[in-house]
Amino acid sequence: IRLSEWHTNYEPNTKVMPEDLDNLDVVETVYDSSPIKYVDVNDNQMYDLYDGVVYDLDDDDLVSVGDILQTDIPAVDVYSLEEFNAGEKIMDQGELGNAWDRVDNSHPAYLMDLFDTIGTGDADDLMKWVDADDSNDWSCEDKLYLIQPHENGGSLGFDHTVTIGDTRVYIPEGDACIPVCGTKVVQGDHDATYMLMTNLDNAKLAHYTFDIKEWYVDMDGDNKVSFGDVRLTNVSNHYGPNTKVKLCDEFDLGHDLTWADWADPNAESDQTAVRYAETDDLPGYTLGDRVYVDVNDYSPDGLHNYVEAGDIRLVEAEVYMPGNPVPFVYPAWSVVDSNDVDVGDNLLGLLDRNGINEQDGEDYTDLSNLLGYIDTDCTGTWTCPDKLYIQQYTECDSFQLNLGVSVGDLRLYVPVNDPTSPFFGMEDWPECGTKVTCADIDVEYGVSFVFHNYDWIKFVDRNNDGIFTEGVDHVYVDMDESDDVTVGDVRLTDVSIKNDSYENNTKVDDHDLDRAGTMMDADLYVTVSDEDLLAVVPYVAGIGVADPTVELPTESFNFTVSMFDNDCSGDWTCVDALYLSIDDQFWQDNFAVTHKDIRLFIPPGLICDGEVPNGECDYHAYDANQDGMISIGEVSNAIDDYRAGQIDIGMVSEVIDLYRIGGSYCV
Repeated sequence: IRLSEWHTNYEPNTKVMPEDLDNLDVVETVYDSSPIKYVDVNDNQMYDLYDGVVYDLDDDDLVSVGDILQTDIPAVDVYSLEEFNAGEKIMDQGELGNAWDRVDNSHPAYLMDLFDTIGTGDADDLMKWVDADDSNDWSCEDKLYLIQPHENGGSLGFDHTVTIGDTRVYIPEGDACIPVCGTKVVQGDHDATYMLMTNLDNAKLAHYTFDIKEWYVDMDGDNKVSFGDVRLTNVSNHYGPNTKVKLCDEFDLGHDLTWADWADPNAESDQTAVRYAETDDLPGYTLGDRVYVDVNDYSPDGLHNYVEAGDIRLVEAEVYMPGNPVPFVYPAWSVVDSNDVDVGDNLLGLLDRNGINEQDGEDYTDLSNLLGYIDTDCTGTWTCPDKLYIQQYTECDSFQLNLGVSVGDLRLYVPVNDPTSPFFGMEDWPECGTKVTCADIDVEYGVSFVFHNYDWIKFVDRNNDGIFTEGVDHVYVDMDESDDVTVGDVRLTDVSIKNDSYENNTKVDDHDLDRAGTMMDADLYVTVSDEDLLAVVPYVAGIGVADPTVELPTESFNFTVSMFDNDCSGDWTCVDALYLSIDDQFWQDNFAVTHKDIRLFIPPGLICDGEVPNGECDYHAYDANQDGMISIGEVSNAIDDYRAGQIDIGMVSEVIDLYRIGGSYCV
């Protein structure tokens, strides 16, 4: 990659091609001094989003003649991080120079101090590439980045993904999705992934009592209402929930806060008070469940928790009264009143996976253990533009789902939704008090391992000849490893049985005629078949008995199949998807859906058939208010009609699948 022009023939940010005049020119390493440095434009003595990147080619720690700017200086518009004017714009992007400038003594950045190296300052540590064509080698389609190194705690995974603050060193010309090279990745960019900083060990759930208790997240744990704390309730009539404390907030700044802590004899709750009420009938804490701050939890053993007056709803709550098909809807951030329908509903800890209050307390954890934030300005600390989430925490064997924003995470504070924030309305972002769902701008598609190669791919031997026969036998993914066709297994080939037929890319349902068929392990003929979805499953050598009459593919590829848990249930359910990835030497791409992964199973109800003409939506028959979403009330209507014999179970399943999407089914 050329970092500077070559005579008048080639521009910087171009890749050397075989026919180029400089191809095979001798290159010499002349800079051994870790030359990748930065201009600290906001004087905070750390490398962050705003700082410009410079190649200090003479190692004099100054922007001097011959040095090359990798980014604009500043790299982006600069906003103050100081308490007295936080969020105020203080400098425009590029005021002091532009990416790819070769510095001379008239350059506006000439003789500016270079504060320090970025990380080690060495290219072999800082330069990483995206394998855009999944070739396992550096090739024409690939993209090169200079990472924003994260050396502090709470940033696991940041340096293995494209994150906010990384610098684009080379982007192939004509890439319509990715901003040009010489720019930094910022929030909202197509190539940005939203990893979460988790260095919030000091954060505490706390309250201040005036006439009533006013609740906060005491972000710095100083027992005071201070700069950066987040309000969870109205504070008198001055400040609303989902607002962040500023230095000029005279009505609550400096108030003494009381932590929720059983060590306090007057306490009515503790740091585990953020809890859920079962809503979607899936065991454990899942995407559809309501979330509360249980401010009146008088039971430290966690065995007698329920919704009471004064509790705070952190998401919108649809609650049904027995016998009434119309739900009562309470908005996010509302405080429970004694007459509300959800009073008395059981509350459980956010680590719960089975819907049972365990007496050992393992279902409960302090709020600080669940908090994570998008570090919008790359300072490594909680600052004005950052966004705060309560994570849908997963088990240790799926730890990768906890590294970034994932389905089920709850948006606790979003500055662009905060009318008191200087960043209010500056970008489109889902509202605070909502959960992350599939296709949201901030969602990351973390996956968990399911099986390797053909371990769970099996077939039903319809003609009883002991081998797979195309067009006769049926191939499935045996999702429960039962060796029988059971509910939830995935059809990889079309199935015809008696007078019924089922397409590939469908799941077996309870009343399907192919259920209960006995399956055999995949053989050679399955691995070489291109029938239906088998066409995307690679050939793996050594499976089944060899047959010299079969022409084998020239290459064999090991592969891994993983699951995207679309409803955060931790189990294989109606809305989940399967992805197939080819095994290679890069372990970093095993934890999420990445370039060239194969969609092995996508629930038919989630498949996008293209944009809806003229913005219209083909509303589902049970979408009574035609808002493009299925509510829990509309699910109940479908169930009632099923019980009355008006629809079949397939229609009920379809309605439930659309509800579990958690958002609009109109694409």
